[in-house]
Amino acid sequence: MNLLRYCGEENAEPLWAESTGSLTSADIPSCIYCNAPLAYEFQVMPQLLHYFNVESDQDPLDWTTIIVYTCRDSCDKSISYKEEFVWVQLSTDTISTYRAISTPAGL
Repeated sequence: MNLLRYCGEENAEPLWAESTGSLTSADIPSCIYCNAPLAYEFQVMPQLLHYFNVESDQDPLDWTTIIVYTCRDSCDKSISYKEEFVWVQLSTDTISTYRAISTPAGL
């Protein structure tokens, strides 16, 4: 089962499951430490949900992919853990569920 898709190639692109909720290069911020561009490094695949025992249509936890972007220059190696940029692409069904839950009655 493929849970993680890692790519160390320069200019690699993630695999988007849907066009809704995908990013363009203009949407990806720069590194907060050195202002260099961020690059796609890996993505977490939705098969991981199986190990969280998320199998019910009633459970709103669902994503199509979680994508992690890191500093292209791998700046400041003296810092062990750094904040990076993560994007969660939710499934269309999850978005609909959250809208239904969060919409006030009467609207």
